[in-house]
Amino acid sequence: MRSLPATGRRLLQAISTKHVRSVLSSAPLTTARLAPAKALASGAAVVAAGALLIPTGQAVAQGAHPADQAATGAATVRAQDFRLPVQAAPQSEQAMAAKAAVVASLDGGAGTDAQARPQDEQASRSEQRTELQAAGQGAEQEQAAAAAQQQAANQAAADQAAAEQAAQAAAQQQAAEQQAAAEKAAADQAAAEQAAAAQAAAAAKPAWSSPAPGAAISNPYHKTNAAYAAGYHTGTDFAVSVGTPVLAVGDATVVSAGYAGAYGNQIVLKLSDGRFAQYAHLSQLGVKAGQHVGAGDQVGKSGNTGNSHGPHLHFEIRTANQYAKVIDPVAYLKQHGATNF
Repeated sequence: MRSLPATGRRLLQAISTKHVRSVLSSAPLTTARLAPAKALASGAAVVAAGALLIPTGQAVAQGAHPADQAATGAATVRAQDFRLPVQAAPQSEQAMAAKAAVVASLDGGAGTDAQARPQDEQASRSEQRTELQAAGQGAEQEQAAAAAQQQAANQAAADQAAAEQAAQAAAQQQAAEQQAAAEKAAADQAAAEQAAAAQAAAAAKPAWSSPAPGAAISNPYHKTNAAYAAGYHTGTDFAVSVGTPVLAVGDATVVSAGYAGAYGNQIVLKLSDGRFAQYAHLSQLGVKAGQHVGAGDQVGKSGNTGNSHGPHLHFEIRTANQYAKVIDPVAYLKQHGATNF
């Protein structure tokens, strides 16, 4: 292009720009956004016009300022817009034809661009719809992934809570079992100790006992005395104060417990060998008829009731439960092993 005159070069440069200036003036003719079809169509016409104008060097075409490139819209160029300088010679028919070709190419390019624009807009809208659909699908996928992640987190939390609850229940059950085992062991130990104590007491307890252990004899058995109906003392008297506990001399069953005239308050026991033990002049009765007692059990308290001349215990061993059917009580008990006289 350096071999061409300046006017021709400027016309060729205008082909690649988006603005066309007047051939004769530097003011912009119009702003045109050229589509590819318009650029090709107008290019040929401008080249033709340039070929006619280059010899004269009068045509002027230059690119617009870059700031003008932001404008949009198609422009319609008229033949009258191409003006020759005043100094130029009258335009020939060839020049006028070239100008008309340029104008026609620009107008035709504008039409082509106008036809192509709806297609471009439709393609752009279709592309936008595709992008929106893809974005929507992506958002749905992200939401689904987030929901799945949240569900997994919730399930993990629920599993952890269930595991902790199961562990707590197991710990509570284990603690309860340990406590029950400890309580059972303590109860077993207490029962064993109680049984051992009972066995020890049974071993220490004599099979036969004195009715008043350690008490002195104040009136022995079979002492002659005309004051008694039998002419002698039918039992043994133990010198004890009122309220002294009296004991069963052996395993026995209570035959009677109550007031008996000259004997006052009395208790009669039937011993295991069939003999009978009588306790007279009592101040308190501690058993009832039919009750079972063992050797050493307290059956009442001594006193001074009935035909008595002072506190003491009158004790008899009878072969039958009636008056004067008696034997020596101390000798009888000693024969059975009693030693606590």
